Amino acid sequence: MSMKNFADLTYPDDMITIIRDGLPPAGPPKTVIIAGAGMAGLVSASLLKRAGHHVIVLEANDRPGGKVFTLREPFACNNYIELGAMRIPSTHSLVVEYVKRFGLQVNQFNNSTPQDLIYVNNILTTRQYYEQYPDVLKFPLEEWEKGQTASELFLSAVQPFLDLYNNSSPQEQEELKEQFANYSMGDYLRYNPLGPSLSPVAIRMIMVLLGIEGFPEFSFVDILTDIIYPIFNADTQFFEICGGNDQLPMSFLPELHQDIRYNHKVERITQTSTGVSIETRNPRTNERQCFTSDYSIIAMPFTVFQFIDVQPYQSISFKKWKAIRSLPSVPAVKIGIEFKHRFWEKMNAGNAITDLSAMFSYVPSHNEGCPGPGVLLASYSWGQNALLWTSLTESDFVFYVLKDLAKIYGPVVYQQYLQAYAFDWAQNPYSAGCFTLFTPHQINYFGDAISTPEGRLHFAGEHTSSFHGWVEGAIESGVRVAYEINARGK
Repeated sequence: MSMKNFADLTYPDDMITIIRDGLPPAGPPKTVIIAGAGMAGLVSASLLKRAGHHVIVLEANDRPGGKVFTLREPFACNNYIELGAMRIPSTHSLVVEYVKRFGLQVNQFNNSTPQDLIYVNNILTTRQYYEQYPDVLKFPLEEWEKGQTASELFLSAVQPFLDLYNNSSPQEQEELKEQFANYSMGDYLRYNPLGPSLSPVAIRMIMVLLGIEGFPEFSFVDILTDIIYPIFNADTQFFEICGGNDQLPMSFLPELHQDIRYNHKVERITQTSTGVSIETRNPRTNERQCFTSDYSIIAMPFTVFQFIDVQPYQSISFKKWKAIRSLPSVPAVKIGIEFKHRFWEKMNAGNAITDLSAMFSYVPSHNEGCPGPGVLLASYSWGQNALLWTSLTESDFVFYVLKDLAKIYGPVVYQQYLQAYAFDWAQNPYSAGCFTLFTPHQINYFGDAISTPEGRLHFAGEHTSSFHGWVEGAIESGVRVAYEINARGK
């Protein structure tokens, strides 16, 4: 591949070529400090090291992977739960490429089945029955909206936009995003500029059944392209990595284990015309260290970067500071419960969708049919719904989740309960939230500044990518920043 400006790299073709063949020959070797050992940091470190550059990866946590986080303890042997990324669309070509590169095994993730349970408006049914008889949930819809599922109503409203978007060039797609950036999801559906406007009740039904109840104020375009379309598109297939999705970041360690410094929380960044200095503190011992480099990659969420002292302040532009201070990281809570036996298999039950505080439950796609205990992702909530859990104690978590599950599965949940584990991404000091979504207008206010280098600082992470909330976005950004730095002079 010939050298080209990073902005001209095509996705996914040029990026796959870089992953397979390495970065193109460029200038002299450089020293690069990478702040963050999530997927973006690991990808950029691997590519730069393979190209002959010297890398140091500083990670505040005691593990790699960032928001790819598989929890095994305290569960029984072979049981685990994905506290972070849990499903990978088969269309995400960069993740697929790394899975092949590392020889990882995958299995299908059961994102949606006819056996899924729906408990809404105090009515319990299955997805299969609901899709045949949409009025079973007794939403007081307008006459013209009755007899249609939430997905059908949603598609009737957004299909005109999707048709425009899918038939446009990449540049035209960006222009469409900017044109419709002022709409929140709720406002678009209620005051539709292209298709039928929906009633508030229909919007409520869509929010609950499509899992966007916690996002009403976020950008219509961002929710549609980054969440709704990938997750709820019937043609999208999902997979998970056998043994846990953290097998992906762990696969980088044979190459990078000597270059990663754990328990190094970045507290101060100083950049000059000739280099970058980064000061860290060990959260456990308070020991401080200083590292110097030619360039640095900031592979951490802006919500965490806000706490870092940057000198000189003006070395980062006003527009980038605006993005750093304003770009939200959506809260999310996951609660896993281990039960003595996999009672959901005997019931032939799939995942569960509710309007209760538990929101979504997912039965495990791995270890199906195995005897002994099983772990259910008993509650997955995000946005405003996740904030409901923040004030609760651990015993409260268990009490309310079991109460919700009992309405769906019956008293068996109390009889089979073993233990629970809850994780709140908003309270995680290394992410301060789970994933990025724009609010209305943000893509126009500072969208182009989010990924732009500032002096010798380059920025990576799913929040800087065109795939908000996905591992694919982290990898895409990691390839981009590695390419940017590789092409620069010393």
